[in-house]
Amino acid sequence: MTNAHSQMKVYAVIAGVDYEGEIFNTLRLFDCRSSAEAYGKQLEQELGCDYVLIEEREVCFESAIAA
Repeated sequence: MTNAHSQMKVYAVIAGVDYEGEIFNTLRLFDCRSSAEAYGKQLEQELGCDYVLIEEREVCFESAIAA
């Protein structure tokens, strides 16, 4: 990599319950949207949660060696 800063997109998936908020231990990151959606469906079936959030985020990797 010639760039000191490179970015990639990830999909953050987390389950939640109305009036209680997100269930943090369900949080996972995926590099593939279809995998993220499959995990979201799995959470809905197994936990019976009220909602599942899937958000696309950019992750920035910085190299300490390049600095």
